[in-house]
Amino acid sequence: MRKVTSLLLASSLLMGSASMVYAETAPLSATPNEHSHMKKRPHGAPEMMLMKGIVLTDAQKQQVHSILAEGRKNLTHPSKADRQAAFDLITAEKFDAAKAQSLVESHAALDKQRMVNRLETDSKIYNLLTADQKKQYQANYEKMKNFKHPAPDAAP
Repeated sequence: MRKVTSLLLASSLLMGSASMVYAETAPLSATPNEHSHMKKRPHGAPEMMLMKGIVLTDAQKQQVHSILAEGRKNLTHPSKADRQAAFDLITAEKFDAAKAQSLVESHAALDKQRMVNRLETDSKIYNLLTADQKKQYQANYEKMKNFKHPAPDAAP
């Protein structure tokens, strides 16, 4: 009986230590790259995907950094008064469509300005690329088009 008990104890210790060793060396099976629904989707902002694979020189990196810093200086955010007005519209007893429309129009103007600033920033960055880098940028754009859903056709 003593031999059987010691044999069972030794085998359980051996199996337990073997499973611990395996657990440390086994690869994780739930990595994001292994999920099929994530393989087809690009990661990151579209403008970052366009720069994927483009190796910038140190001078170009510095220029891109200064262009982006300049773009952030021109960035406009809704004022505190606009945010308060939006909150007041949401929490009001009765919804005021006229006030909402004027608030939406003021936000639309800010959005247009932000879009113009972003396009200008992207253009400045594109124009400091070399010819080979521009070819890579164009190739990335062609790849990116495949990830986008086609725009719906205009109604006749």
